Amino acid sequence: MEILSGLKALSSFSRSKRALVFGGSFNPPHVGHVIILNYATETFDGDVFVLPTHVPPHKLVDIPFEKRFCWAVETFKMLKNPRLYVYDLERHIEGVNYAIKNVEHFLEYYDEVVLLVGEDAFGNIEKWFEYEKLFSLCQFLVYPRTRDGALYTRGRKILGQLYDKSVIRLNAPLVELSSSEIRERVKLGKSIAGMVPSNLQDDIEETFKRWYSNGVERI
Repeated sequence: MEILSGLKALSSFSRSKRALVFGGSFNPPHVGHVIILNYATETFDGDVFVLPTHVPPHKLVDIPFEKRFCWAVETFKMLKNPRLYVYDLERHIEGVNYAIKNVEHFLEYYDEVVLLVGEDAFGNIEKWFEYEKLFSLCQFLVYPRTRDGALYTRGRKILGQLYDKSVIRLNAPLVELSSSEIRERVKLGKSIAGMVPSNLQDDIEETFKRWYSNGVERI
């Protein structure tokens, strides 16, 4: 794994014609993220980028980007993948950034870009900025988030023919763990042991306890 920093040309890092991009607020990152990315990289031949978001378009995140980026570096390090990069691209972008802008950035250096997203995000695809154009530019590798696949069905209904052209369902286990659940457990004083890397557990707990003690709820 390597850490990439700055708005630099990726040509010197690219080892493939394909890029898999896993974006998220990672607030905090957890073992579920690692499991999903592990399954995704088993079937993907190309470079892999973890892209923590700076200002997510559909949620409010109060934990600073720098903290979440450092957590992501430590979390995904356990994959020991030489073609994996944790990239701080969004640190250098003012305001809200949208997935389509990131895809356009990677298409400057790669022939194909694939976004790794959860079924929950995919099921609300019509809320994504310029989603129809986005699907014309890249493919989506979608991992399960429901037991009955209901959000795959909803996404397919919205996308129509774009679904068959651009969507790949990742054959991975349903991981019923979320960052919001971890935050809620910290808020309630419950343990998050085993849910996050052991070397990050204390820092994550202390960070969210501090935010909650200051009356911050929008995380």
